[in-house]
Amino acid sequence: MEAVKDTINSALEALHLTGGQHGAPATAPTDEQLNEVRSKYEKAGQEQVFAFYDQLSTAEKAGLFEQAQKFDPSHINELAETALHPPKTEGTEEAAKLEPLPDNATSSVLDSKPEDLQKWYESGLELIANNQVAVVLMAGGQGTRLGSSAPKGCFDIGLPSHKSLFQLQGERIAKAELLAKKTHGKESVTIPWYVMTSGPTRGPTEKFFEENKYFGLKKENVTIFEQGVLPCISNEGKILLESKSKVRVPSQVTRDDLLIE
Repeated sequence: MEAVKDTINSALEALHLTGGQHGAPATAPTDEQLNEVRSKYEKAGQEQVFAFYDQLSTAEKAGLFEQAQKFDPSHINELAETALHPPKTEGTEEAAKLEPLPDNATSSVLDSKPEDLQKWYESGLELIANNQVAVVLMAGGQGTRLGSSAPKGCFDIGLPSHKSLFQLQGERIAKAELLAKKTHGKESVTIPWYVMTSGPTRGPTEKFFEENKYFGLKKENVTIFEQGVLPCISNEGKILLESKSKVRVPSQVTRDDLLIE
């Protein structure tokens, strides 16, 4: 189990998906800290991010610095170049065609043979018993279209039990742990649960899990983290500002806005 958690945690860190501090720090960065980050943006031709820095309040300077240091401007340039000027296919001018997967590459429990279903079931329990399985849940959406501002996972979908989606999945994870434990005679079985939220849903999600005692799971086996974001860029590949003190990111734009404007 520790090997699975270490692998996933390393991947989260590499993708900058481990969240971070909430709110701007109380003080502005030191000159040394600022110059280190600022020089990276200048070398990448993205110095406009700090164009208004000297006009900002201490709190605004701290907020901009905290946001800017999370991005790698050189990497953003590479992504922007690929997005704005995709490489042409060599050897042919014919557009690439999308082909469906072959039939033998997919399967469904609806039309699979009973012996295959049993084999998958047994194989799954064995992997779980050996602590080689984790669950990753994408839970960044709010239930606005359901008439709620809470995360969708907290929503009462109208079941007689009034259980939320988070509770249903948490209980299924606990049941799978128990089945694998009994089937393979293990003293302890753990399925780590990774719940990825968005900025607006992280706080409410953490609170909901705490209030519901993690739905019977151990707190240390549930990791709630915030999805990473990239800044919006212009058609010239420049990082856009939402204000003098904030870089514009997709979570701050409407559905009708584009990532590249």
